[in-house]
Amino acid sequence: MAMRDDDKLVRQLSLVSFLMAQQRPVTAGEIHEAVEGYGGMSEQAFLRRFYADRAEIEAMGLRLSVERPGDDPFQGDLYALPAENYYLPPLDFDDHELSALHTCLYLLEGQFAYAEPLRLALQHLTLGRPSPLDDHAARTVSVNLLGSDYSPEVASHLTKIESAITRRKTIRFTYYTIGRDARSEREVDPYSLLYKGGNWYVVGYSHERDDIRNFRLSRIEGRITFKTRAEHDFSMPADFDLAPYRERAEWQLQDTQGEATIELSSTIAWWVEQMFGAHGATTTHADGSATFTTSYGSREELLAFVLGLGVEATIAQPAELREEMISTLERIRERHQPDGDRGAPDALVPREPDGDEPESEAPPPAPQGVEKVVPVERFARLLALMTRLLAACGDASEARIDLAELQDELNLDRVTLEEDIGLLNLINFGGGCYALYAQVDGGDVSVVKETYGDRFARPARLSPLEAKALLWALEFIGDRLPTEAGARLSTVRAKVEAAIGDDHLPSVELGRAHEANAAVGEAVNQAVRDERLLDIEYWTSSKDTITERTIEPHLLVNSEDAWYVVAYCHRAEEQRTFRLDRIRGAVPRTERFERRPEITASGPYLPWGDRREPIAQSASVWCSPSLARWMMEKHQSWERFADGSVLVEIPYASADWLVKELLKYRGEAVLFEPVALRGTVAEMAGRVLAGYGAAAAAR
Repeated sequence: MAMRDDDKLVRQLSLVSFLMAQQRPVTAGEIHEAVEGYGGMSEQAFLRRFYADRAEIEAMGLRLSVERPGDDPFQGDLYALPAENYYLPPLDFDDHELSALHTCLYLLEGQFAYAEPLRLALQHLTLGRPSPLDDHAARTVSVNLLGSDYSPEVASHLTKIESAITRRKTIRFTYYTIGRDARSEREVDPYSLLYKGGNWYVVGYSHERDDIRNFRLSRIEGRITFKTRAEHDFSMPADFDLAPYRERAEWQLQDTQGEATIELSSTIAWWVEQMFGAHGATTTHADGSATFTTSYGSREELLAFVLGLGVEATIAQPAELREEMISTLERIRERHQPDGDRGAPDALVPREPDGDEPESEAPPPAPQGVEKVVPVERFARLLALMTRLLAACGDASEARIDLAELQDELNLDRVTLEEDIGLLNLINFGGGCYALYAQVDGGDVSVVKETYGDRFARPARLSPLEAKALLWALEFIGDRLPTEAGARLSTVRAKVEAAIGDDHLPSVELGRAHEANAAVGEAVNQAVRDERLLDIEYWTSSKDTITERTIEPHLLVNSEDAWYVVAYCHRAEEQRTFRLDRIRGAVPRTERFERRPEITASGPYLPWGDRREPIAQSASVWCSPSLARWMMEKHQSWERFADGSVLVEIPYASADWLVKELLKYRGEAVLFEPVALRGTVAEMAGRVLAGYGAAAAAR
């Protein structure tokens, strides 16, 4: 199989080399005769292979032109590869933009499933240019993109599904439907991958449901296989739009059931408008409070959302949903009374807590042992290697390149690099359209530029996978790099999109990110970059308060769709972590601060895992059978009971956060340990219940 793959690669690269060398339209007969790999084939076999090779080359972003002469009915089609269809348009990046691009790769290394295609894309974009790294940005930004359920199995699924999407292949797999607690065989035409909330999904046409569905990769069990051996199994619908799957709020993912009206206090109204304004209509009142109206498909998800806002939000309409919220709060309060009906096995006996917990707005922990996934297409890698080798020659006929440097640039081991160089030497062997001859010579690679070498010394267009990886990376990092003024990734993105062109621009399949408003983001970036004190207005969601603070911002952290700033807080007189989208206002001061070595951390920042922070507490929580499966997917479970309920351990650094978190589960998650916080949950449920009127509170 490997040998056949190598033969196909040599054949396809030889076809590209021949067309670029001719610089004129050629007939199929000329290709059959002159291109390495087609000789000896019958005409029928040649045509079958040629059309298949042409389709794969075009799938790599290199579009052949086809002319159909009208004056000679016996003249076949003429084929060419125009220079503008091969070369990547020139990109004028300044040093700051180059630095931002390479910082992007540095931050995403080991966290980004598409790191290898991203690396290759940067090779194209920065060929012949130095690769500066903004050390300051690299030291002050940390990224954690992969959720807690990321695993080698998910990595394997990503690779297979990416290939299926590119090749339009129908896939088969066993899927665990968590809502029904059932496993079934699925047959799906995969349209797109979607990253959302730290998890990966495939969106496609489900043959069993005769409709478009999304499947979470961590719930796919066993191997994914292709349905047939055909080149393609399906065509992408022209009207397919991923936006509804990417942009809807959690309570809108199912078919619409109705419309809800939610009253918001002035403390929270600005945040709901900022985060969810696109999913409903907000009417802001003179005192800063607001009325938020939104459609919903899942009552449970909408109730969980409102419960998470605590006393700052109440459901006004419809009446039945308001009544359900009141009943839910009563259930939470009752089940957390010392002698209340907890709906759990009596054998569970709680123990007293060891102590109080510190306040924290902490990002989730990063998964350990993330593996490299989604490899680059070897065709694209070989083109990039050929361009790199020939560009080193410049105007000279030969050059020597440091082997270790080349391995580092392409992230290849020596054996793989030597194999790739060997394949390049075979391109159009005997066809006369030679580009180069290279070999490993000690610690160097020696390159001899052949007759048509100059035509490949400029980078080729990005493949769809490389373009996707690059745009994904720019979207992930956004404008959160504290770089020099004017070195925003937004300017890089605009140039990249212009170079790719609308015809080749892939969709960026990202879930709705939790963004701070532009003014806050700019102020935080400036303060981190210039090491200036920052005055902020901060909403602490666990305490339902907005406080004014002066902080020393040290580190920006991305974790599962949210950005955080790690800082020394003058109000608390110790380290704190603040979520950017909960900063209502931010103003940098003129005063600078000196960095505190104990706060500047490298890698994913874990406030409850780093030894410089207080160790997180762990709560034992009983979960009803209706909730158990979802909780076990998120948290470690120590006990399962005959009725299907489970006991899970939830780590936390803030008691207030834990109380608000438990409210979201609508009474189906009951705190057993620490005992002292059970009454706090009941008290919080009572406070929220009071917002629904005296009658509800009395009940």
